[in-house]
Amino acid sequence: MLNKKMRRAASLALAGTMVLSLAACGGKEEEENKNTPVPTQATQPGGDDKQPDGDNDQQGDNPENPVAVNAVEPHQGSTPRTIRIGTWYDHYYDSTHDDIYDNPEVTNPETSLMQLENVRRVEKKYNVRIEYVNLTWDGIMESINTSILSGTPDCDVYEVDLQFGIPAVLNGYAAALEDIVPKTDDIFTDQIVFKYLQTPGSEKSYLFTGNALNCGAYPLGFNKTMLDEANLENPQDLYDRGEWTWEKFREYCRILTKDTDGDNNIDQWGYSGWWNTMLDNLLMSNGAHIAGGKTEELSSPATIEALDFMYQLYQGDKTAKPWNGDDWDINTSVYTTGTVGFWTTATWVQNNFGLSSDVGFEIGIVPWPIGPHGNQETNSQIAVSGNWMMIPLGVERPELVYEVLKEYTNWYNGDLEYRDETEWHEDKVETERNFEYIKMMGQTMPWFDFWAKIKELEAGQRMVGMYVDQIMTAAQVAEQYKQIVQDYLDLYLN
Repeated sequence: MLNKKMRRAASLALAGTMVLSLAACGGKEEEENKNTPVPTQATQPGGDDKQPDGDNDQQGDNPENPVAVNAVEPHQGSTPRTIRIGTWYDHYYDSTHDDIYDNPEVTNPETSLMQLENVRRVEKKYNVRIEYVNLTWDGIMESINTSILSGTPDCDVYEVDLQFGIPAVLNGYAAALEDIVPKTDDIFTDQIVFKYLQTPGSEKSYLFTGNALNCGAYPLGFNKTMLDEANLENPQDLYDRGEWTWEKFREYCRILTKDTDGDNNIDQWGYSGWWNTMLDNLLMSNGAHIAGGKTEELSSPATIEALDFMYQLYQGDKTAKPWNGDDWDINTSVYTTGTVGFWTTATWVQNNFGLSSDVGFEIGIVPWPIGPHGNQETNSQIAVSGNWMMIPLGVERPELVYEVLKEYTNWYNGDLEYRDETEWHEDKVETERNFEYIKMMGQTMPWFDFWAKIKELEAGQRMVGMYVDQIMTAAQVAEQYKQIVQDYLDLYLN
C-alpha cells in the first residue's frame, strides 16, 4: 500500500504530468512515437520456435541460451491466470493472436513465427494467458493514477513513457525489482533480456525494458547535397576526427542560412527542429543537466552555455528557422522542402516524412556536436526516452509476472542476432555509415533529465520565450526558475 506522503503527492504529480504543455505541444513527438507501429521484432518480443514443447522446458537449461530462469511455480488452478500488459498502442503477439499476419506490420515471417510460438510455450509452462490492453495515451495515465492508488491495479504490467513513468515511480506506484527477483537475475548481471533504469534518488530500480539494440536516438539529419554545394566538409568526417563542435555547427548554420531569391527574406536556414529535443541534446552534449539529480543544475555554467547557444542560433545569428508553435510537425518535416541544412531526425522521422529518394537530395546523419564542457569519448549520445515497463504495487505474485514477461521477451532464446534485428532501421537511414552512428548512439550510457516533467516550468515554455521572444537571457531564466527546479527535486528525490 502507498504511504500517506506518496498519496498526498500522487494526484498532483500525475495530474500535472498529464497536462504538461510538453504533452500537448512538444508532446507531438510522443504522439508520433505512439501512433507509429513498432517496426522490428526486437522491440516487439513474443515467440521462440527454438524451444521444445513440454511443461519442464526452461530456457535457462539450454546451453546455447545463457539466460537463467528463476525458480517460479506456475499459476495453480484449472483456469489460467491472465497477465495484462497496459499499453497505449497495439502490440504483437499475445494469447489472442493465432497467425503471424494478425500483425499488419510483419517484416520478418521467421522471427514473427518464433514470437508467436513462444507465446504458446510460455502459456503452457506457467498456466497463464498474456493479454495486451490498449488503454490509449490518456487512458494509461488515468489507470496508473487511479487503479494503483486504490490498491487494485488494472494491469499486471504497465508500459510507460518516462514523462509519466518517472512520476509514477517517484510516487511509490511501482514494485522494486530488487524485491521481486534475485540479485543473480539476468537484469542485474548480463542484461541479455532486460535492462533497468536506475531511479534517481533511490537505491532500488523500478523501470525496465527489453535490452535489444536501441535505434531510437535523435541525431542531426543533414542535407548532404546542400553542404556539398556550399563546399562544406561532411560533418561525419569532422565527428570521426573529434572536430564536430558547437562552434563548427554554428559556423555551418551561418553559411547555410541565405536569401536565395533576393527578396530580402531568409528562405534557407541552417537548422530547424523541435526545441525541447534540441535542448535535451545540447545539455547532453555539454555534460549538463537542469534537473538530473538531487541538486538543481539550471544555474550551472554548462547549462547556461547550452541555453545561450540555443539563443545564439535563434536570435543572435538567426540561423535557426523560427519556431512554429502551431504546427509541431513542420518544425522537423520542413527538411523535405530542401530549405534547411540540419534538423532533428530519427528513423521514424525518416519513415514518416521522407527518405533521400523521396526528397530529391542525399540525407546524412551525424551525432550532435560536442559543447565546450562536453567530451565526445565519455558523454552519452542518446537521451533516455522510449517505452519502459513497471510492475505496479498491489499485483498478485509479481515474481511470476516478471518471470513470465522475461521468458516471453526472450523469444530469441538468447541469440543476439535475432534479438537485435535492425533491418527496418537500416532501411530508414539508407546508408551503412548513417546506421553506424545510430547504432553507436544506442550503445552508450543513456542520459536523462527531469526538467520537462516540472509543471511549474510549463514544460519549458518560459525558457522558449528566452530565445523566441527575447524576454530573458539564460542567466535570468536560471535565476528566476532555479528554485522551482530545486523544490521539485526536494519533493521527489530528497
